[in-house]
Amino acid sequence: MYTPKINRLTDMSEVIAFIDRFSFGILLSKDNGRIIGTHIPIISNKEPDNLKLYAHIAFANEQWREIEGQEVLIIFTEPHGYISPKNYNKAETVPTWNYMAVHIYGSVHILHEKESILEVMERTMIKYEHDYLEKWNQLSNDFKNRMLKGIVTFRVDITDIEGKAKLSQNKTQEEKENIIASLKGSAISTDSLLAEYMEHFNTTGDDLK
Repeated sequence: MYTPKINRLTDMSEVIAFIDRFSFGILLSKDNGRIIGTHIPIISNKEPDNLKLYAHIAFANEQWREIEGQEVLIIFTEPHGYISPKNYNKAETVPTWNYMAVHIYGSVHILHEKESILEVMERTMIKYEHDYLEKWNQLSNDFKNRMLKGIVTFRVDITDIEGKAKLSQNKTQEEKENIIASLKGSAISTDSLLAEYMEHFNTTGDDLK
């Protein structure tokens, strides 16, 4: 991912917070030389010094047969938005697009032990709907076993992380404030979220190194 130094997101606490918030990622891998992708919910162990990702895909999805041992790319992205030149002080300016994204490269390991598979599924339930875990625990083992046979669960051991926060860092403080105000006033729902991140990094500043 092309990332100028001014836009690099290197603080691991920020990276983890981002991928946990926008956890519906894209798993990209190669199959006979062709790039294929699957959109899936992904959870992390939240350990900055030993970060690992966990996910599952449908057994019927042939992608899982090719990914074990392969270095894959997982993309997390959101929010993003159009930035109008009307927010700038100079007349000779052009529109751009602000956004945040994290690219994670890693080696895939299929989980085969039932205990490991259940642990990942239970952690996924806790993240997305904690109350469902209680219902899951009350379901019959026969039903749960049939459901688990329909998925493939895996761990990603991370080899590289690229984080990018393109949030008008090269603009003046006044221009940044203009952009934030414009985004907050936008009819596009995700623009307010982009404004939130601009305000956050504009305040903390040194999260981008």
